[in-house]
Amino acid sequence: MEVNFDNLRRRAISSYNSLVSKLNHKRDSDGYITIDSDYIERDLESLRSSLATLAFIYQEGENGFESLDEDTHFEIFGED
Repeated sequence: MEVNFDNLRRRAISSYNSLVSKLNHKRDSDGYITIDSDYIERDLESLRSSLATLAFIYQEGENGFESLDEDTHFEIFGED
């Protein structure tokens, strides 16, 4: 079975671009960023979700790829 990942890839790229745009917008002349965490939380969560989906997909066969092990972990922004 072939699966089309275009929407997943587009969502990841969109989340990344949005995050970078927000960070660039908040960058001062010295290169420091001061930002409210709520301002970037949605983009980080969307990017984490896309990466997690890609991380746990696998394909059997000669040209496939293995699934990641159980220890694969994604940090959640805002959690200590």
